Amino acid sequence: MKIYNWRPFLERWSADWEDLVGGSEPWPGFAGVEEQRIREVEERLGVGLPLTYRSFLAVTDGWRAAGTEVGVVGALEGVRWNGDDDAEPGARLQLAVTGADIDVLLDPGDVDADGEWAAYLDRSRADGGPEERYESFLDLMQELFREFHRAHADSPGFTNATTRELDADVEEARTGCLAGDDIDGRLDLFIEADAHGRSRAHGLRLQVEAMLDGGPLDIRELGPLAALERLDPRGAESDTEVESGTGAVSDAAARFDAGAGFDAVAGVGVRTYRYEPSGTFGKAVATARELARWGDTDAAWETIADAVPDWEPNGSEHIAPVGLLADPFLGPVITPERGRYILETPRGEQREEGVVASGEVFASEGEGLGWLADDGEQGGSYRFVLVEGISPEELAVRIGQGAGQEGPLSAPADEREAGDAARIGSCGGDSGWSFAFESRRDTDFAGPLGESAQQSLQESFPAGGLGEKASRGTASVTVWVERGSEAEEEAGTFHFSYAEDGRRQYGFTVHDGEIEEWGTLPESLDPEELFPDPEDFALDPDDEYEALAAITDEYGVSLPRFALTRGRLHTVRTEPWVTGA
Repeated sequence: MKIYNWRPFLERWSADWEDLVGGSEPWPGFAGVEEQRIREVEERLGVGLPLTYRSFLAVTDGWRAAGTEVGVVGALEGVRWNGDDDAEPGARLQLAVTGADIDVLLDPGDVDADGEWAAYLDRSRADGGPEERYESFLDLMQELFREFHRAHADSPGFTNATTRELDADVEEARTGCLAGDDIDGRLDLFIEADAHGRSRAHGLRLQVEAMLDGGPLDIRELGPLAALERLDPRGAESDTEVESGTGAVSDAAARFDAGAGFDAVAGVGVRTYRYEPSGTFGKAVATARELARWGDTDAAWETIADAVPDWEPNGSEHIAPVGLLADPFLGPVITPERGRYILETPRGEQREEGVVASGEVFASEGEGLGWLADDGEQGGSYRFVLVEGISPEELAVRIGQGAGQEGPLSAPADEREAGDAARIGSCGGDSGWSFAFESRRDTDFAGPLGESAQQSLQESFPAGGLGEKASRGTASVTVWVERGSEAEEEAGTFHFSYAEDGRRQYGFTVHDGEIEEWGTLPESLDPEELFPDPEDFALDPDDEYEALAAITDEYGVSLPRFALTRGRLHTVRTEPWVTGA
C-alpha cells in the first residue's frame, strides 16, 4: 500500500501562512482521526476511502485552507454521497467544505492504477465556472496551496521557505536553459513556480514555450514578450538579483521603451515588424531575413543556427531570441524542432559552459516542382510564372498592377493571407530564376476554360499573356494547373508555355481528354508521353508529377516548398494572366 506523508506538506503550508500573518495564526489543522472512526464511516458509506484522503484524515480531521477562498475542507464529519439523502455508493463522494460555495468531490468511478480516486473542485455555485479535475485528493490540496501562493504573491513581504526554494529553482533553470541543458526539465520548473505566482518564472516560461511551439507568433501571443526584445541594453549591467521573484519584471519594465514596444506589437499585425538584435547574431539575422524574404528558408535557417551561440540576452529575464518568432519572414522558419535546437544550443552567459547541440539542423525536403503534385487527390489549382535572370523585385514590376510609392510589392503573406495576389520569390540556388505563384486550395481560377468556352485550347490561352510580358529580354516558363473533379465532372487542365523576349515559343495544354501543342517542344516535354491517357475530368496526379518533373529537369528550376506551404512571401497584384481576361 502506498503511504502518503501529509505532515511535511501541511507544516510547510502552515509555516508560509504564519510568515504572512506574522505568526498570529495557529496550526490550520486539527487532531487526526482514529482508525476505528474511519472504519465506521467506511462501513456507513459501503466503500473504503481512497488512500490519499484516508492518510490525510490520520494527520488532521479537516484543514483550514489558509489564504484561499475555501474554509475548512476534508473533515470526516459530513462526508456523504453526492446527491439527495437516498444517494447510494457509486455516486461521487462529497467532502465537507465550509466558508464558500464550493464542493469537493471524490469519484469512485474514476480510479487510477494505484486505486486512487479522481478529485473534483466544483466552483459552479460560486462563479458558474466548470469543475476542475485532479488525479487525487492530494493533487487537489496541492493546487489549493498553489492558489494560496498565487493570491499573495504580490503582498508586501511575502517571502518564505517556499518562495525562496522556488526562486532558487527558477534561477537554476534559467542558467540551465542558457546552457542548453535539459530544456523539458527546466520548463517543468518554470511551470511549477509560475503556478505558485512567481512572476519571473512566468516570463521565462513564456519564452521557452514560444520557442518549443515554433513560429510565427501572432499579435496576441507577442504582447507578453514584446518588452524582452525592446529593453535598453545599457540597463542590462544594472540588473539586480531579486529574491522574491516579483521585482525582476519591475526591473525590466523600468527599462522598457513603451513606445517602441507598442510599435513592435502593432508591426506584427501589419507584417512590418523587423527583428533586429545587436552584434554578430544581429548580422546573421539580417542575412537570414533577406534569404527568407525571397524563399530560401533552408539557407536562412542554417544562417541562424550557426549564429545562435553568439546571441546575447537583453538582461537577466531574457533567455531566448523570441523576436525571431514575431518577424513576418523568420517566424515561419522557426519550426518547433528548430526552436528546440535553439534552446539546446549554449548561448549568452552560458555559451562557454554548455554542451554544443548536435544532430540535424532540420533542412526541409528537396525542392524541384514535382512536390506540387503531392496533394493532387485533394483538388484545387495553382499557377506560376518563372523568369530567368531577373530579381523578384524586377519580376514584380513587370507583372504587377500600378505601383505606389513603395512599389508593387505588398506586405508578406502566407498562402491563406495572399488571397488573389501572387507570392513573389527566388527559385534559389544558382538557377537565377524568380517566380510568381498563386494557388487556390478548394477552387479553380476563374480561367479561360470554363463551361461556356467554345474556342480551341490554344485560343483559350492566347499569346501575350503574363508569362510573355515577363519574358522581355529573357525567358519565362508558365504553368497553369486546375485539377478538376471526377465527382463534380469538372475537367482538369495542365497548361505549359515557354516564352523568350516577349514571344511564345512552344507549349501545350491538356484539358477534357484533349491535348493541343504548338511550337517545337523539347523531346522531354512531349505531352503525349507525359499524359499517355488524358482523363476526361480530374488530372491524374502521376501525370501531373511527371510533367512537373520534366519541366524541372529541362530548365533546372525549382519552387521553394517550405516558403510556399509554411512561410510568408511578398505579394503582388498581377496584371491578367491571360490576354483579354
